Amino acid sequence: MKAYVDIDDVLARTIESLIDLLDETHGRRVDVEAVEHFDLEKSFDLGEAEIFAFMERAHADEALERIEPVHEGVRMLSEWAEEGLEVHLVTGRPPASNAASRRWLERHGVAHAGLHHLDKWSRPTWNDRGLPALRFDELGEMAFDFAVEDSLDTAIRLVEEFNLPVALMDRPWNRDLAAVAPATRAQLTRCKGWRPVADFVSRLR
Repeated sequence: MKAYVDIDDVLARTIESLIDLLDETHGRRVDVEAVEHFDLEKSFDLGEAEIFAFMERAHADEALERIEPVHEGVRMLSEWAEEGLEVHLVTGRPPASNAASRRWLERHGVAHAGLHHLDKWSRPTWNDRGLPALRFDELGEMAFDFAVEDSLDTAIRLVEEFNLPVALMDRPWNRDLAAVAPATRAQLTRCKGWRPVADFVSRLR
């Protein structure tokens, strides 16, 4: 089997790190459960210029490398690798973060067969250096058997464009499924932790 696994808020405790950064830069904190929008401009109540500067700092090497890993996820990927499951990490981080992301993966012993930067949101400045990256339509060529994601919008696209079953890591920003078509919803399995993800994969095998 071949797996698509996201990094942030799936293998890395990114939202906690971002909340710490909000405290450092703006002197205020929010509770993780209050982050109901994937768009941090809304969840952190930041203006357009503020969110741009904030995300620049969030994607700096030092900030990325200090994020704590999700240890149960790291252990699960090691188990999968031992079982012959091919894990590809597919992240929406900008390609300029590649070196820092690779150092983080090596430091925490994250087993993987490849690291890919996917243009998930078509933001103009996401890859202004023209570095190697994946377009969304190229995912079909990679023949994944399933995905593990936290972004609801991305999960919906994976289901609807590639018929890919998705383990959706339970997060406050992905709980409102009211606008999701029933057929799509049937392909999303909400997982409160990595043990349910393992069960999800076992059912697919």
